[in-house]
Amino acid sequence: MPSRTTFLLLVTTLLMTCTTPLRKRNLLIIGDSNGAAREGWVAQLQDIRGGGPLVNTSLGGNTIGFTDDGDMGRNTLENLTPYLRRGYAELGGIDEILIALGTNDCKQKFGDRHDEIITNLETLLSRTQAFFTERGQDMPRIVLLTPPPAGANEMVSDEFQGVKQCTADFSAELRTLAAREGYCLVDLQTKPGDRVLTYSQDGIHFDAEGYRLLARAVVSACY
Repeated sequence: MPSRTTFLLLVTTLLMTCTTPLRKRNLLIIGDSNGAAREGWVAQLQDIRGGGPLVNTSLGGNTIGFTDDGDMGRNTLENLTPYLRRGYAELGGIDEILIALGTNDCKQKFGDRHDEIITNLETLLSRTQAFFTERGQDMPRIVLLTPPPAGANEMVSDEFQGVKQCTADFSAELRTLAAREGYCLVDLQTKPGDRVLTYSQDGIHFDAEGYRLLARAVVSACY
């Protein structure tokens, strides 16, 4: 039997999917450089849905829960509350939170902590739930994106050695988490899959067409 929280999330998701057009939904994006890029997947999503209310907090180098060289500004667990407050203040309410992180957590420098990535995401999600519960506000729909496929070692820079396997492993855990908790999952590892690497020069980032493929996958999977 699903938990009461999971059941309520599923009901909310169904109601929103049936009643509110995508272009009218208030979206908060939490992501990394692939979301922050001028022609990144967030920009492509906005184009596909014809604009609409959105706050994009994506940041190059952003992680789920690791601090990179003392830069706390790129640790989402440390900045979650300001992200949520900003979304609420600018949008007047948040319908959906799209979380697209994990690639930077797979950097080689964090190699001995890769088993913490999924735990950090679970903490991030529980803190998000608490933020809205404590304020007596409805919990937004959660959409989780797996990291997009990454290039093999010969394609990526030294700091991303091993990233292809790490992001694949994290994505497998993400599938389990999403199924258990009733979150909508955009499985970029499967669709568009490695095909998107055709549009990448460094195995991590993509050109406009590659980002377009990612955005289409978001719409196809959860809208």
